[in-house]
Amino acid sequence: MTLPILPGLKAAMNRDRKTNLRKAGFVTLLAAVLLSCLLAFLLPGGAESNWKKVFRFCGLGEFSDGADGSPLAVHVLDVGKADSIFIESGGHYLLVDGGTSDRGRQVSDYLRKRGVKTLDCVVNTHPDQDHIGGLKDVLLNFQIRRYLSPALPPGLLPNSQEYRDVEDSLKAKQISEEHPKPGDRFFIGETVVSVLGPVMTGNSTNNNSIILKLILGKTSFLLTGDSEKEEEQSLLSSGKDLRADVLKVGHHGSDTSTTPEFLEAVNPKYAAISVGDDSNNLPKSSVSKRLADAGVMVYRTDISGTVIFLSDGKKISVITQKK
Repeated sequence: MTLPILPGLKAAMNRDRKTNLRKAGFVTLLAAVLLSCLLAFLLPGGAESNWKKVFRFCGLGEFSDGADGSPLAVHVLDVGKADSIFIESGGHYLLVDGGTSDRGRQVSDYLRKRGVKTLDCVVNTHPDQDHIGGLKDVLLNFQIRRYLSPALPPGLLPNSQEYRDVEDSLKAKQISEEHPKPGDRFFIGETVVSVLGPVMTGNSTNNNSIILKLILGKTSFLLTGDSEKEEEQSLLSSGKDLRADVLKVGHHGSDTSTTPEFLEAVNPKYAAISVGDDSNNLPKSSVSKRLADAGVMVYRTDISGTVIFLSDGKKISVITQKK
């Protein structure tokens, strides 16, 4: 004869069963965490790299983790209508511009997430506020090996607070300011960085932008700062090889830049436009049409967020923050 289980006893048994299940679940989770810790420290690649893999496997990784292991990654940061481009190659780092002053912390945070402690080189293409402003924060928070800026005539030197803050930060950290010339080149990891311009002194800060060409294997990138048609023409006249797979469109897509002749000479497959909400309604429709007519695949930071171009020296792939 089977005795019936009293309601109170049955409820107690159910509570005990649920408690045991919760305990078992907690023990399983704790064991998984401990195993992850052990693997992170023991597996090749180091704890930081392996933790990234664990987080990515759990769906908790950073978007920029997609650049891990790439021989060259060019990050066009989403900093509104401003420029900041982060380049990493073989564990070495280059930053081109820092956006506006209110974006400096954002840029620094992004660099930290990428594991940066020392920047091999910082380039300020020209001292307009939307290119130099955020560099103060970067200069104060990272070790900087080299700092490059254009040589400007006295009449074009700005009197902005952003410019003064960066000059003061350079002096405080005893960082020499270098003015590169066309033909200069240096390496970031395995990537060659060639200085193409400014070829001559321009009539504005925009037309004195430092122009860089990045080359890894058979792939190349052209970074044009805020150069306008006058500087583009001087580059064309210089006879330099301007061909590039990726073009960082000059002056945020203003119709003063990206002339048909210049675009034909570069002949890019991809283009990046660093742009945000702005009264000028950038990029201009004329520039967008020229790029579309040339069959260029365009990425805009106001639409895609931060855009990362990855190169293995043979081909280029693209990942974006916003799908």
